[in-house]
Amino acid sequence: MTRTIRLAARQALLEQRSFWRSAEYALFTFAFPLMILLLIGAANAGSHLPGTDIKRTTVFVPGILAFGVIVAAYVNLGSKVAVLRHDGVLKRIRTTPLPSGAYIGGLLVSTVATVVFITMATGMIGWLAFGAAPRPGELLALAAGLVLGTVCFATLGLAISSVITSAESAGPVAYASFLPLAIISGVFDPTGGSAGTLRDRGARLTRSGPQSACRVPRSA
Repeated sequence: MTRTIRLAARQALLEQRSFWRSAEYALFTFAFPLMILLLIGAANAGSHLPGTDIKRTTVFVPGILAFGVIVAAYVNLGSKVAVLRHDGVLKRIRTTPLPSGAYIGGLLVSTVATVVFITMATGMIGWLAFGAAPRPGELLALAAGLVLGTVCFATLGLAISSVITSAESAGPVAYASFLPLAIISGVFDPTGGSAGTLRDRGARLTRSGPQSACRVPRSA
């Protein structure tokens, strides 16, 4: 058990090095949510939700944090595992002394580390640029929501990887399977999206998970 944990930790370190050296993964997983935060946040700076004194950015920043968690834990992990399966890497891993559990564990730990970095960067930008900061008394709830969201979407990412048939379609399939739900549930615009039953159903996936957990602890 100790050897497996040690190997998983080492594999996680290797995965992190590989992640940050890959411009594609680093751009679309880490930088993309931050660019959306800066662009849309700047466009809505100073405006308030209709009929309230709550700034739009106070609600938008946690939404982008949830989006970043989903991109890292669902899109990135799911597409990466699909590419590894398509290229035969997972089969070759079974012929090496490295236990399969340690390899998958390393991928998951690396995903958690990426989520931590995204959370720190989003929180810092939200605080410095838009004045949206978590309430100190709600940090535990925020952390619990992030952990739950990461676990849930990492599980879904591993599941979606099993239905992706080629390495070329990995990214598009992963994005196409969640991006419409993110839009209609109001991740990017809490006052927009699709009204009625369609929006409510979309919100069950995104808002009932990390998005609602991230939004509650934020203060204007």
